[in-house]
Amino acid sequence: MMKKVCLIVFFISLAVYAYPQRFHGGAFGGFVVSQLDGDQLGGYNKPGVRVGGWVNTDVSDITTLQLELEYIQKGSKISQNRIVTENYYHSRLNYLQVSIPAKFLIEDKWKVEAGLAGGYLYRAQEDDGNGFLDAHPAFNKFELSFLAGLNYRINEKFTGNVRFNYTVFLLPVRPHPGDQKRWPFNLGQYNNVLAFTLYYQID
Repeated sequence: MMKKVCLIVFFISLAVYAYPQRFHGGAFGGFVVSQLDGDQLGGYNKPGVRVGGWVNTDVSDITTLQLELEYIQKGSKISQNRIVTENYYHSRLNYLQVSIPAKFLIEDKWKVEAGLAGGYLYRAQEDDGNGFLDAHPAFNKFELSFLAGLNYRINEKFTGNVRFNYTVFLLPVRPHPGDQKRWPFNLGQYNNVLAFTLYYQID
């Protein structure tokens, strides 16, 4: 996996240095907390990581369009205080994701962001107390999600980011057990993720 991340950062770096007059780029890393809405557990109890590379360009004085390629861990986990009365559960969903946020300057060092992300699920495992096995029923291989967040520019090289990432309502990552559908939006399980990330600018 680290080889894939390194390749992502390498190709983004090439783009930055090929067009330095228009593009900026770099790498980022951070942690996430997540849950699966629809699995009846609730709570951001599943920790994970988020790493990758980015490139962006200014499209106006206050608007920046950014492309990110990342490895991100999602899933869910039962809270410790519920294990006493309920069965243990832990899911690990590992995605390769392309995110495209538009960032808008609101005040000096602050920017808000909104956009979409497309993810490819290359590994999904679940543990019901007997060890991790391939998820059953299977999760969808592809995910479309929306994102919204807040950025604070610490200095010329580093920017802090807090981001909310949620599966598009009509495209759940997995149906409810028994293929139940609860209209209009609750059609299955949805990734619900909070990410805390530090961005580094190379150029």
